[in-house]
Amino acid sequence: MEQKSMEQERSNSKSRDTSGVVPQPRILERGDHGISRNKIDRDALRALYRLIDEGHVAYLVGGAVRDLMIGKTPKDFDIATDATPRKVKRIFRNCRLIGRRFRLAHLHYHGGKILEVATFRSSGEADEVVRDGEMIHRDNVFGTPGEDSHRRDLTINGLFYDVSNFTVIDFVGGVKDLRDGVVRMIGDPERSFHEAPVRMLRAIRHSGRTGFQLSGETVAAMERCRGQILKANPARLLEEFYKDLGSGHARNYFQTLQQLGYLDLLMPVIADWMEDSQGLDPWLAALDRLDGLVAAGQRVHQAMGITALIAPELLSHLDTLIHRRSSSTHLPKSVREGISSVLRQLKVYRRDEERLRKGLGSLALAHRCTEQGRWSREAENSPWARDSIEILFILLGPGDGRAELLEQARSFPEADLPPPRVRRRRPGRSQGARQDGPASPSTPSTTEDPSSDRPKRRRRRPRKRSSGPSEGGTSW
Repeated sequence: MEQKSMEQERSNSKSRDTSGVVPQPRILERGDHGISRNKIDRDALRALYRLIDEGHVAYLVGGAVRDLMIGKTPKDFDIATDATPRKVKRIFRNCRLIGRRFRLAHLHYHGGKILEVATFRSSGEADEVVRDGEMIHRDNVFGTPGEDSHRRDLTINGLFYDVSNFTVIDFVGGVKDLRDGVVRMIGDPERSFHEAPVRMLRAIRHSGRTGFQLSGETVAAMERCRGQILKANPARLLEEFYKDLGSGHARNYFQTLQQLGYLDLLMPVIADWMEDSQGLDPWLAALDRLDGLVAAGQRVHQAMGITALIAPELLSHLDTLIHRRSSSTHLPKSVREGISSVLRQLKVYRRDEERLRKGLGSLALAHRCTEQGRWSREAENSPWARDSIEILFILLGPGDGRAELLEQARSFPEADLPPPRVRRRRPGRSQGARQDGPASPSTPSTTEDPSSDRPKRRRRRPRKRSSGPSEGGTSW
């Protein structure tokens, strides 16, 4: 069965093999893995069968196989195939290609659902892989299923499910680690962390979500490579944090970051609060409440997730915020400066930062409503009431009527910021930048108004260049 499966993969695969010999996979028959097609997304099944009908190898991969084997409902259903991205686009009319480092195909469906289809990757030894030191910057080299499985991060994420014969294919020992409850890197963990430092965070994430233990060699490599995390792209790190804040396992994840010393590197301002229980306990409690909201199926905006992450800093300013008399949502300077240092370290998106500030600026209004035991008309008309009571709930818990008011606020329209302003291009000289009314596309007249701005600018420029910068001028 194993030899037949490998021969089929080699004959169907159109990709390059540059890594030499790949070990024979372990094949689990239908009765040995417990995966049922009834638990697989219908659109994902159709996409798999469509690729197979077109003569390609196509497997369900990664977290979907892992979750199905341990009895969980997968959040995403990713597909790996030997079809190149261009071929996938020709097969599916709902396909869009994305990515630079490695091209991916996204299949778009009704309701915003997206299925990710990736072409099998090579072992990474090909000349086309560009490295900066040991960090991979471009990885558009296609390969075989065996090579692709060895390019993944964790053994438990390196499994394939073949819908054509209902088998699980394991090149990396992921089945054993799943059954033993171990999170282990594929290959040399130290090299893996140097190639992609964010993999250290992923290992911690999956340990927290599954309850599995990190393997000994993985923990040792993480301790040696901890400083490499500072080389990761800040925007990528923020996206990873957003994923974990909304996962329902934020407490386990960030507590592990703190215990392993990553918090000191990534968020030193927050780490300083964790030196004693006065900072640690409220922080873990806020993350617990955030997990509770997610577990209850509540929709929590990522800006509110940041509230839990920087809870120690916010709690230090809470008394100032809830006892303000001003109806303005603008924060006092001391509060603004305090949280800005944390948000700058996290590289939080400007729109999320602005939404958080607006919610914090309305805490006094929400606090007065908790004292009265009901929403006032002013609060009901405020676009930030829902965010402000959610912030109070995360920071202080459900007492004093906060849980009841939060439940009522679920019916309030969700706050949203206006779209970012589009910067207008500065009109050119020929468009009469300082003239009243719209500029004419034709050549402007200079005879009607001898005191117009345009001739003045022309006369001033030579004097500036010859005599140096004028007094009080601005350097751009």
